[in-house]
Amino acid sequence: MEQVMVQLKNGQLTCTLSGKGTPVLCIHAPCIGSMNFSYQDALSDAYQLIVPDLPGHGSSSLFGGRFSIGELADYLHQLIQELNITQPYILGYSQGASIALEYCLRYPEKVKGVILVSAFSEVKDLYLHGRFFMAQTMSWLHGIPLLARSIASSHVTDPAMQAKWVEHASRTDARSLASLYAAGHRYRCTDRLDELHMPALLVYGKEDRQMQPYALLLKKQLAQAELLYIPHVQHQVITRAAPAFNQLCRDFMQ
Repeated sequence: MEQVMVQLKNGQLTCTLSGKGTPVLCIHAPCIGSMNFSYQDALSDAYQLIVPDLPGHGSSSLFGGRFSIGELADYLHQLIQELNITQPYILGYSQGASIALEYCLRYPEKVKGVILVSAFSEVKDLYLHGRFFMAQTMSWLHGIPLLARSIASSHVTDPAMQAKWVEHASRTDARSLASLYAAGHRYRCTDRLDELHMPALLVYGKEDRQMQPYALLLKKQLAQAELLYIPHVQHQVITRAAPAFNQLCRDFMQ
């Protein structure tokens, strides 16, 4: 495993590289940072995992002002170019999946396939609106340490791993986080999804009932998508059901 800092036009992104083989760009959810994919390390036996910290997360620099989901997709494409990587799979989790979708819409010929986990192409129900407003408010009120502890405890049970998650997430810059939540809250790409024709895998927790309408919406709009549910798990599929999820990724990419 190697950590590199890559200079882009707007700032520096810190990126963890591990494994060799087919490249997979992993895009995390807000406030978690690259620790989000700790439980996907097992995939590095056959794939090259590229796991950046988004602007203002981990050791990545602040990119200044507000940014959009489109700009984040552009930053990540710059990163891939700087690393001399061609045709990666894109793996996005939760709001990271929105960035993954925008990346695919902007650079469809540069993507081998996309894996979307607990994903949404827009925010359109009161539950998700409420979650975003709460997270944005906590960002503005310097509540990142509380957010970090809440996110860590919902994703992982091992105390040592929880401590690592909290430490990493607590480094998140408040203004960058508020900007990321605001960008995700106003993002909508549902009407453009029929432009995508690369292979796509949609993965959701069977118990994540609030997200199932989004799963069906994405399945309807993405002609090449396969929709799979993992039983006995809610939103936190990539950690709470890591072995099953990792095997679905292997089956899809093979």
